[in-house]
This record gives sequence, C-alpha cells and structure tokens, in this order.
Amino acid sequence: MIDPALTGLAGAACCALGIRGLVLMRAPSRIERRELLDQPTERGGRLGPTRQLIELLGARLGPVLLARMGPRMREAAVRRLDLAGRPAGIGLERYAELKAALLAIAAVLAILFLALGSWFVALVCLLVGWIGLDAWLSRTGRRRQTQLERDLPDFIDILAITVRAGTGYRAALRRVASALSGPAADEVLATLRQLDLGATRREAFESLRDRNNSPTLDGFVAAQLQAEELGVPLADALASIAEDTRRAAAQTARRRAQRAAPRISLIGAVVLLPATMILIAAGMIIGSGIHLGQVL
Repeated sequence: MIDPALTGLAGAACCALGIRGLVLMRAPSRIERRELLDQPTERGGRLGPTRQLIELLGARLGPVLLARMGPRMREAAVRRLDLAGRPAGIGLERYAELKAALLAIAAVLAILFLALGSWFVALVCLLVGWIGLDAWLSRTGRRRQTQLERDLPDFIDILAITVRAGTGYRAALRRVASALSGPAADEVLATLRQLDLGATRREAFESLRDRNNSPTLDGFVAAQLQAEELGVPLADALASIAEDTRRAAAQTARRRAQRAAPRISLIGAVVLLPATMILIAAGMIIGSGIHLGQVL
C-alpha cells in the first residue's frame, strides 16, 4: 500500500526540481555571465533562486492580474502604497507582479498540502498568498504614519527657526528636509520635486496631504495655504503652526497614556494573577506533603 505522505513528499520534490530546472534554464551561462560582467544590472546585485522565481512569475502573471483589477481595487492598492511610502519604489505594476507571484506560489503549496491531506494548511497558504502583501503594506503604512505624526512637530519647529533666520521658504524646506531623516523629510522632498517640475504650491501641498493620513499634516498644510491666501507673514504662521502641533502632540500622548493604563491592568489580571495563584497553590501542595496520586 502506498503511503499518501510519501507520495505528497515525492510530488513536492519533483515540483521543486522542476522549478529549479526552469530557473537554471533561464539563467545565463558562465560565458554569458563573463560577457555581461561589466554591464550594470537593473536591480543591483545577483538575484537568488527565490527572487528569480518571483521575478519570472511576476513578469508572466503580473500584467494579467493588473488587467483584471477593478478601479476600486486599484485605488485601494495605490492608497496603501502611498501610506506606506512606496517601499523599494513599488508602484502599481510592481505591486501586481508581486501579488501574482505570491499567489501562484501559494497555489502550488496549497496543492501539495492538499495531496498530503491537510486542507486547513492549504487554505492558510491561499489566504496568505492573497492578502499577505496587502497586510504587509497596511502594517508598514500604519507604522509610517505614526512616525510621521511623531516627527512633524520637530520638523515644523526647525522650519520656523530657519525661516525666521531669513532663509527663503522653499530653500528652508529643502535644507531642513535634507538635514533630517524619516517620513516627514521624505514627503517634503517629494513635494519639492513636484514644485521643481512645475506644480503650483497649492497643488503640491494638497498632493502631500492626500498621500498621507496625518491630522497634524492636514493642519500644517491647511494653515500654510490659508496664510498664503490671507497674506499673513510666513514666519508667524509657522510659529503658530508649531505651537498648535506641539499642543496636539501633547494631547495625543496623554490619550495614549490613558489608554495604556487599562491595558496594563488587563495584562496583570490575565497573566500575573493566574500565575501567582498557581505558584501559591503549588507551594501549599508541596509544603503539605500531599501525594498528588492520592488527590487525583
């Protein structure tokens, strides 16, 4: 009688060998590598077998997935990419390639686990292949927006000091963004590139506001555009914006501290209290000399 587990493992090994052979067939030979040694690579560095497989599947299946994506799905993907800061330069086309490649790999793994009789693991593989990239982008976007919200008060303070020192506003933005690091500096540099390409100040800063989900950034852009329309001196406007952002940051920190207290109490009640009771009961049983076999 043939064991199903051994049959599944043999099938997995055959698939792995076939994928490895396909990668080796498409890879350049030693002579071709010597001829192309002096030419710069497109993505920099030599790609491993897994990366080559993802690139191959993405190039074949990415355009198909992109063509089948509806307008809402495209808008949602672009929104997640913008909130995450487009890590590693990922655009919509690259997003479709990665998602298609991961989904294809997950489908192969799901088939192998189904052959082994594990339908739950196969379902998990398909689920991870479909939402894994989106979940990573969403998590990256949340962390980035939190850091942006935390860094903006310091950025605006330094910008107000630089403008008060007599530097032009655009030059001050470029100087502060180049001196600092983080999401705030990256977003301001992207806005300055839009200004260099001919966009108006209102268009560039409204695009900055639309790319992010930060209340502090919304207030900064709105106050800046309002000061430009009303003719208020920019140094005074930046000083008031910095004060408002400091006040908002302090209020946010107090709200987080208030939310942290019940969480700490919950952790203490769920984790520490049962552990303490078990420790006390174990000490009483050991100290009394009662044999556990008699009790049970």
